[in-house]
Amino acid sequence: MNDLLEIGSVILNLVFLVLLIQRKKMCWWFGVAGSLTGAILFIKSNLYSESLLYFFYAFMGVWGWIVWNAESGVFRIKGIAIAKHIMLILVGALSWIALGYGMSFTDADKPFYDAFSTVFSVIATFLEIYKILGAFIYWIIINAFSIWLYGSKELNYYLFLAAVYTAISIYGAIEWQRTYREQSKNI
Repeated sequence: MNDLLEIGSVILNLVFLVLLIQRKKMCWWFGVAGSLTGAILFIKSNLYSESLLYFFYAFMGVWGWIVWNAESGVFRIKGIAIAKHIMLILVGALSWIALGYGMSFTDADKPFYDAFSTVFSVIATFLEIYKILGAFIYWIIINAFSIWLYGSKELNYYLFLAAVYTAISIYGAIEWQRTYREQSKNI
């Protein structure tokens, strides 16, 4: 049963990411479905921070769809100052320590490692929804780290997904950078 859950979630999440890079609004519904199946899988794997993250992803999938639908149909990638990225990283580091500490009082496996990917994924998700240029840089780091985390739990399909996500995130970073430059020329 866990294999079917994992495979289904992996497929839905891959479709989400491909459609996101293509800037298709329907990407968010695939993200919601993939996230809900992933949340159940992570509960069964004692990765509780990760399961909370995937429930959060499902909620944010609905939010992303609302935000993207509220816009005029023009997909504009925005940049933010380095100082804001530094602030996000500092807040993320403090939240990571707090969540890891809290999860260490449960039977969670690898609570601090699990908390790292959870906290910074939340930050990256907000950056993604609001089309902030650096979003995919966060994802490259998170996804590369997740290869190890999922491998340590023998979640082999998710390990594969994290490896694919890492590669696609590199492509996404390049694609969004290209789009951002083109936008700048047209202003």
